[in-house]
Amino acid sequence: MNEFFSSTNNKKIKIALMEPFLLFSVLFLPGFISQGVQEIAPDMFESLFFNIFYIITAVPQLLLILYIISIKPERSLADFDIGKISKIDVPRSLLALIGIYLCIIPIGLITMLLEPEIDNQLVYGSGWSFSDYRLLPIVFISCMATGYLEEIFFRAYLFKSLQKTGAGLIPSAIAVNVLFGSGHIYEGYYAFAATAAIGFFLTWLFVKTKSIHTISIGHGLYNFSVLLIAMTGAL
Repeated sequence: MNEFFSSTNNKKIKIALMEPFLLFSVLFLPGFISQGVQEIAPDMFESLFFNIFYIITAVPQLLLILYIISIKPERSLADFDIGKISKIDVPRSLLALIGIYLCIIPIGLITMLLEPEIDNQLVYGSGWSFSDYRLLPIVFISCMATGYLEEIFFRAYLFKSLQKTGAGLIPSAIAVNVLFGSGHIYEGYYAFAATAAIGFFLTWLFVKTKSIHTISIGHGLYNFSVLLIAMTGAL
């Protein structure tokens, strides 16, 4: 045990992991914990105040991640595949949206077979309520803020940070997406499996495209599409 703590290499690894651990603890852990002990209002996106508050909270959090990445002289945003948006990112994000649904629909079908009493399993996010079309523009911004915040932290920052410590691509992907899915484990095994599946797909797409914008926009579009479906009364 003493040899482990005195090892220069292990010290570097622990120091490298301390930063993402603390950042996760500040940005995401409180939300993960609170979701399990208090009920989430299904109609919260119908509140103008909630959307404004969320945006002005999420944007500084996103900027903090980017600042922490870029403040160290030995690394840059480019090392985490965070760069300028390109023309191809938008059409690819639409394919990402389709891919997300292709990931969760089989899980929903399996869940319906195992537990037929559970309704609306084909669309992850069942239970959301939204009907005020006047708020669609600001809700869209909220969804995009979520997409960028979560993808830049989990898929770019954390995923790449784990690999930089010597962890392989697959172990890093498993660790990141199990953690990502655990944010919805309070909703049950389906929500955990669906979220983790989305995470693995977006991680694969990120590795292939090396574009944070493709997966961030796709993530945001998925969140927005769930609320649009909620407007139809299908959820």
